Amino acid sequence: MHRHLPGWGLLLALFALAGARSVEAQAAEDFDVTHEGWNSLTRFVALARAQHVPFDVVQRLDVGTLNPEDALILIGPSEALPSSELTAFLRAGGRIALADDFGHGDSLLQTFRIGRGAPNRSAALSLRGNEELLIARPITGHPLTRGVTALLTNHPQVVYHAELEPIFAFGEHDAVVLAGAVNAGRLVAIGDPSIFIDNMLELAGNRRFVENLFHYLGSAAGGRILLVPPSGTVVGRFGEPGADRPLHDVRVLLERIAEADLPPNALRVGAASLAGLLLFLAAGLLPRASPYARDALFGRPGLEGGFAGRVAWFAKRPGNLAEPMVVYQQELELELGRILGLPRRARIDDVTTRMKAHHMPAEDVSRATSLWRELESVREEMERGSTGDALPEARFRRLVEGGDALLASLRSPR
Repeated sequence: MHRHLPGWGLLLALFALAGARSVEAQAAEDFDVTHEGWNSLTRFVALARAQHVPFDVVQRLDVGTLNPEDALILIGPSEALPSSELTAFLRAGGRIALADDFGHGDSLLQTFRIGRGAPNRSAALSLRGNEELLIARPITGHPLTRGVTALLTNHPQVVYHAELEPIFAFGEHDAVVLAGAVNAGRLVAIGDPSIFIDNMLELAGNRRFVENLFHYLGSAAGGRILLVPPSGTVVGRFGEPGADRPLHDVRVLLERIAEADLPPNALRVGAASLAGLLLFLAAGLLPRASPYARDALFGRPGLEGGFAGRVAWFAKRPGNLAEPMVVYQQELELELGRILGLPRRARIDDVTTRMKAHHMPAEDVSRATSLWRELESVREEMERGSTGDALPEARFRRLVEGGDALLASLRSPR
């Protein structure tokens, strides 16, 4: 292989200090997107924003909000990825670049039979004899290799697949970059996220590779490129926004009941089931912290009597959903408090003040006030024993949908 590298003097000057730093443990601010440092992603973000594609950094990605035209860049995931949901996104036409050496990206890689391991350092070019600063060369013609003669890495891993040819590799076969089609989608596997840090992007080859990557991922009209840094999380179900939220399942079940053409008795059974679900959630919740921070909320075993017992209890009161509505109110208040940073039993004035501080529209604040007061009214009526048939299924459904819309508005970026 031709071993001449243009700009070798620049490489020596840039990494005289970086070579020493590379042997240190990664600092907590590695891959930070908010501060400028040798190991941050601020140059990477600046290059992305210069492209003609909508770009954003997300700390919490709900896969359900993705469209097939979108693209993801996942850097060194610190938590396991929802591989089946990301696969569904890829098969629908989405694009993912996963840059990971020692993180939790292997679950997604293994789905596509991509392995990960240590490079053969003796067969690779290195910078100043440093076996951790390995130089990858383009192996095949590909959109990712255009204008790139060398790609410098720092403590890399190699990625391999029985049927995919390396895009960039150490020597002839140790790939640091692989790319392949997943139905209509594309997957790019990169064995070193350090390629993207500010210090590395001083190099023309690394910078050009990043620009190529943005073009490769962002070719679909109307799509976005979303960056999830190591501190971010990926949750949810593709095609179903908010599926990781307990209230989402309540809303979906309500919608199915509302759309079904069922006799009154069947509707009562459905309402009773919903009531049992809400009480089940509350039983695992109170007086602990918000359930929305618990990973296995629905996987916990039922309390004495179980889920069926609670359904049967509410089924004896088929025309009135006041009791489960109060349970729902308690959950809603806890989640509002968690989002807005309020005490467990906040007043409506506290809620509206925080909502205004979050720059929510005046009409949303007004709707929240009305919803809060109506829920308080239901609770007071129940305590007085005057609810009677005042809370049928339709009103229950309307109040839950109002609470769901309020939480969605609060969670949306401003």
